[in-house]
Amino acid sequence: MAIDELMTQFRLASRELFNHYYRVEDPYNNDGWALERRFAQVQELLFQTLVVQPGKLPPVEYGGVTTILVGLRSEFAPIMLNRAVDSGYWDHPIREVTRDAQMVFVCFFDWDQLDVRDNRYVRVLVQAWPSKSEAIGKHALIESQYVRFIDA
Repeated sequence: MAIDELMTQFRLASRELFNHYYRVEDPYNNDGWALERRFAQVQELLFQTLVVQPGKLPPVEYGGVTTILVGLRSEFAPIMLNRAVDSGYWDHPIREVTRDAQMVFVCFFDWDQLDVRDNRYVRVLVQAWPSKSEAIGKHALIESQYVRFIDA
């Protein structure tokens, strides 16, 4: 099975497990962070068994920089680029990514970790971007609908 299909299966399985079995109502007052930590262990196992092993990828932990390349489905897509290298502020002035950017997968991302998850965004590390060298080394968010995953 192609890495793009494996990643899609992982994205869907991860969000469904969290939303149905680890998310609680009013999580900020009902031990939501403890459940999120427990889910992180499950998510790691899912990533290993649904992506890394069947994809025959080198060992990597979920959330670390992988060898999975992230490409665009079209010529360009909206992007939220980190202000600094990895600051958590997604307000860099570059707002569009083009196909010449080389990006690797880090993890799926939603703004609220304790609420319903969609794994809407793909968090990437920009490894190279000839036309935007100031973006190299920064983390970025791209909506999952705009990307495809490629085995390096």
